[in-house]
Amino acid sequence: ENVAGIAGMAAAAEWILHDRETEQERRAQLRDQLWRSIVSVFPDAQQNGDPTRRLANTLNASFIGVDSETMLMALDLEGVCASSGSACMVGSVMASHVLLAMGLPLALAKSAIRFSLGKHTTAQEISTTAGIVSEIVQRTNAKRRERKVAV
Repeated sequence: ENVAGIAGMAAAAEWILHDRETEQERRAQLRDQLWRSIVSVFPDAQQNGDPTRRLANTLNASFIGVDSETMLMALDLEGVCASSGSACMVGSVMASHVLLAMGLPLALAKSAIRFSLGKHTTAQEISTTAGIVSEIVQRTNAKRRERKVAV
């Protein structure tokens, strides 16, 4: 038997579980702070998934009228790491089959962005990310208005 490996695994499990509840609450608060900031600048945004039974470290939101790939490129250029759709669709340009199976219309699934928070995510990073999302939304809305005027 690999006694050292077994002992190491037990120590790792104990370390992870040590402050799990406190850490989950901290992440949930940061996730909710990000959501409140997003919806304050983009009132049409929609949170995807169950409003209460969900992961504390994940915010999946649809930015109605904004293609997720456009949003992801803009976020990436600003140094924000995010994904489109659901975790099992990373790297895909298609709408997430998971979000579609949850009953989201195609337009919402195609505008979904997933923000994931980690153990070392800070309130300052959430605030910075919210500011960047706000800037992107304002630029996107301005471009949309320009296109309407040009037509």
